[in-house]
Amino acid sequence: MGNESAANLIDRIIADAKEAADKILADAEASASGIRESRDAEIAKKAEQTERERKQQISVILNGCRTRAELDGRKETLRAKRTLIDSVFTEAYQRMLALSNEKREALFRSILQKEAKENDVVAPAAVDREVLRIVIAALPFTVKLSEKDANAEAGFILYGDGYEKDCSMKAILRELRDAEETNVAKILFR
Repeated sequence: MGNESAANLIDRIIADAKEAADKILADAEASASGIRESRDAEIAKKAEQTERERKQQISVILNGCRTRAELDGRKETLRAKRTLIDSVFTEAYQRMLALSNEKREALFRSILQKEAKENDVVAPAAVDREVLRIVIAALPFTVKLSEKDANAEAGFILYGDGYEKDCSMKAILRELRDAEETNVAKILFR
């Protein structure tokens, strides 16, 4: 019987050790499971935060691109409008250069009556010398025609006592453009 008791005691010790090992293993599994759940929750939390940051960065980038595209579009529209306005005034200048002598006389008479004073000197563009000779002869006050031509494509330069007025066609158009460019744009881009 002694051996049987010893065998029972060994079986019991082994059973107790196995039970203790199973308990330690169960506790380790529970602890590992808790750590896994905590880790998974932390990973999910970080993934959610990273996704929010990613979406926010995408939104910032897209908004920046949209804003730049809108600005570029506006710049291009303004450039196209400016080109159209420039072409309108270029066409107006070409038409001014093509005015008949009769219309040139009326234009120059109007300018000289507003701008010239007694004894001023008119230096005509070579192309307008004869027209200005006729206009000056018809003025109710004395204006002298310079023997020297103005350095202008068309029109004239008016010299007075201490002043010089550019009355060339380019200067007339430039002044007209300054005064009327906004109205021209309104008409063109309603």
